[in-house]
Amino acid sequence: MANKPISMLRVRKMLQMLEKGVSQRNICQELKLGRTTVSDYLSRIGLSGKSYETLLLLPDNELSFVLSPKTSVPTIEARKKSFEERLSGYGKELKRTGVTRKLLWEEYRKEEPRGYGYTQFCEHLSRYQASQKLSFHNTHIPGEVLQVDFAGDSLYVTHQTTNEKTAYPVLVCTLPYSSYTFVEVLSSAKQEQFYCALNHCLAYIGGVPQRILSDNMKQYIIKPDRYEPTYNEVAEQWAVHYNMGLSATRVRKPKDKANVERHVNIVYQRIYALIRNEVFYSLTALNNRILELLDDLNQRIMQGKGWSRYEHFVDQEKPLLGALPANFFNYRYRREFTVSSTYHVLINEDKHYYSVPYQYFGKKVTVVYDYSTVEIYHGLNRIATHARSYLQIGYSTLEEHMPPDHLAFKRNKEYNAAYFIARAQKIGPNTSIVINRILESKLVIQHTYNSCSGLIGLTRRYPESRIEAACRRAAKSPVVNYTMIKDILKSNRDKADPEELPAPPIGTHTNIRGSESFE
Repeated sequence: MANKPISMLRVRKMLQMLEKGVSQRNICQELKLGRTTVSDYLSRIGLSGKSYETLLLLPDNELSFVLSPKTSVPTIEARKKSFEERLSGYGKELKRTGVTRKLLWEEYRKEEPRGYGYTQFCEHLSRYQASQKLSFHNTHIPGEVLQVDFAGDSLYVTHQTTNEKTAYPVLVCTLPYSSYTFVEVLSSAKQEQFYCALNHCLAYIGGVPQRILSDNMKQYIIKPDRYEPTYNEVAEQWAVHYNMGLSATRVRKPKDKANVERHVNIVYQRIYALIRNEVFYSLTALNNRILELLDDLNQRIMQGKGWSRYEHFVDQEKPLLGALPANFFNYRYRREFTVSSTYHVLINEDKHYYSVPYQYFGKKVTVVYDYSTVEIYHGLNRIATHARSYLQIGYSTLEEHMPPDHLAFKRNKEYNAAYFIARAQKIGPNTSIVINRILESKLVIQHTYNSCSGLIGLTRRYPESRIEAACRRAAKSPVVNYTMIKDILKSNRDKADPEELPAPPIGTHTNIRGSESFE
């Protein structure tokens, strides 16, 4: 660096060599100094008016003062002071869009033509910025806070048929006092899944800290603020359920939750890296594998500590946690709908439809749903309950909600041979024989379903005993069908014993020859 002074140790070595009469050239070679530097110091020694011996007896601070370039001190000090006054402003300017060190230096030299060159400008500015990045060693209180954050990298589940990989978000939670950690892969980053994962986290640690700390993620914060952030309704309800406080970091201040930020990297090393070559075909399988590795992480002896996260947590922190409530938090949404002609209501988040009894067409209903259940109310009466489905553009329809014609059409589409055979067996053995013969009567079995459906449908008009009798009578014929059974029932022929009925008389006809024709 230009004009950089040499150390007092080398100055004293130079004085000793000068006292011994060593040449200037040899001094340069021995001390690895330039000739100009040595000449400059010789000039300063001469101007001091003191002998080599006297100078060697002076303390370092006095020797430095005697041999410093007196004429240049005021100029250097003034330039340094002027530059230092600008440093805080430069730090703020560099945070503005498009502002560079080069631009700031050019503006500086216009105001201070004899100021620092670009290299020293950057050097002093870098030293100033480094001095502003001091870190405070935070001492955590056991059981006080749970820090949470999403990992930057996702984990993947592979579709078993197509081998297509789907990315899923990963939540990392840490108790900073003991560093006890929880990790879960979520089906999505929506509120329901986020707070469900927090439920699992509290169950894993077996207690409730005093508060939770997160950054300004949308699942948690509506309006960020340094002093009074606004939390969303779900966060408020979750905190009340677990009797916990809510807290948030400052915007773009990751050091406010430094422990969980550090543990995200640890999770990369201890979990991500170990499963990088493994394939998972379901989210459940992936989370089960993570729990195995998570237990190993928490029970591993920490470097330089002599104890594991689990041991430190159990001994020092778990006794100070609050008690878990009897049930998980289950946030319930409420939506108002007018039932359409399809007698289904739509949950927009999932794009999934749920049925209500068709009689409520055109009426207003209230849908209350949570992570696992959908309930539909008309006034205070619950008229439908469904298990929640996340299948998009899907329908959850209960048969009892369908009008009769829709139900009949649906069942007709779903009929198959097994259904008809099972239904006929309940009526009787002859009905079963007739149904089997009808099913075998055509090359395409589906073409017989309407006949079978019609025969079974006769139970709505006639007792099953009569249908069984009609089938017993029809079974003697070489061909059977639905129409035959219907005609027997209509003419009450099922009520007569087929063994007692007289044989039908043979009518007369010109084409019928008698016995005389064969004489």
